[in-house]
Amino acid sequence: MRRTRCRRAARIAAVTYVAAMVAGGLVVGVLDASHAEQLLFWLSQPGLNVLYVFVLMPLTVVLGDSGAAADAGGATGLVLACGLGAAVNVLLLRTAVCFARMVAADLPACRKRRSPVR
Repeated sequence: MRRTRCRRAARIAAVTYVAAMVAGGLVVGVLDASHAEQLLFWLSQPGLNVLYVFVLMPLTVVLGDSGAAADAGGATGLVLACGLGAAVNVLLLRTAVCFARMVAADLPACRKRRSPVR
C-alpha cells in the first residue's frame, strides 16, 4: 500500500510541476517580465536543452529557417517551451528512478553469482 501512495504522490507532484510551469510561462508571456522568464528557463533547463537539441534543431534543418518569425511566438512560444521542458524533465527523472530500481533489484542476484577471488 505504501508504494501505491508514493507513486500517486509522485504523479501529483509531476502534474503540479508541469502545470505550474505552463501557468508561469503564460503569465510571464502576457506580462513580459524578463527576470521571471529567466527563472522559468532555469527551472525547465535540462528538459529544455533536450527539447531544443533533439526536436527543434532537427525541425529547423528539415523545414528551413525563415528568420522572419523569430519574435512571432510571444506568450505561446514561452508556454510551449516551459511546459514541454518541464514534461521532459519529469520523463528524465522517471527514467532515472526506474533505472535505479532495476539496478537495486538485480544487485542481490549479482552478489550471489560472484565467486570469491583466489
